[in-house]
Amino acid sequence: NKTIEICYQVWETLSDYKIGRNDLIINFGGGVITDMGGFIASTFKRGLRFINIPTTLLSQVDASVGGKTGVDLGPLKNQIGVFSNPDHVFIDYKYLNTLEHKQLVSGFAEMIKHGLIYSVSHWNNLNSVSGLTVDSISPFIYESVNIKHEIVTKDPKEKGARKSLNFGHTIGHAIEGYLLEKGDTTAHGFAVAWGMLIESSISHKKELITTEEFSTIEIFITTHFPECTISKLVIPDLIELMRNDKKNDSDYINFSLLNGIGKCKINEVIDENLISDTLRAFLID
Repeated sequence: NKTIEICYQVWETLSDYKIGRNDLIINFGGGVITDMGGFIASTFKRGLRFINIPTTLLSQVDASVGGKTGVDLGPLKNQIGVFSNPDHVFIDYKYLNTLEHKQLVSGFAEMIKHGLIYSVSHWNNLNSVSGLTVDSISPFIYESVNIKHEIVTKDPKEKGARKSLNFGHTIGHAIEGYLLEKGDTTAHGFAVAWGMLIESSISHKKELITTEEFSTIEIFITTHFPECTISKLVIPDLIELMRNDKKNDSDYINFSLLNGIGKCKINEVIDENLISDTLRAFLID
């Protein structure tokens, strides 16, 4: 549903209700709602104010914070959008009790990312979580939100440091886009987790992280997330989706890679052969 066609329907409805520039839109829901609702608000009559009330873990720690709004273009993730910040974001953990367990797991992926790219202490705290429940995750949500807020405040338009938040997403978005094209709506966080695992392997091959660091990441991600069941045969399709990623510069596939746990190296151009070889090690026959 995160498409321009749905936006068009909502814009028409706003017009029918004679919504004006002094009105306020409230986006109440998960990441699709806050992404798309923010885009709808930001473009209708050249911009309405909006508030985000995220109700999933993924939207609380990631989608609702930072001002990125937008929709997908076919299998290409978040290709159409604008930077526009909500007036407020209200986070209440009680909404997490309404979720299926897989939605907690999905949101946990973005929390893991925040630790890996920015904070060793946050990474260590998450490693102490033995079972993914609302009670076990809640103490660390604020820290994840704060990490993302610190990063986007320094670089609101993603010209530099904010690119670190793309770790796991170059490959993750390609996997998610491929599955979406096939009618498989795999949870975003699952695709990001698989992306982080594979991109951590690339970081290891580039000698940016040690064998011990990669092993720790691999064990943690494979413990909490299911195996990616995409076939090696579709690697060319995944590469093609990566070539169309909005983060690229010219014809090169651009990555944000780990530079040790708690640090990230942006604008890493990786050879397609290395990407293919690494994918081959993690995809099924």
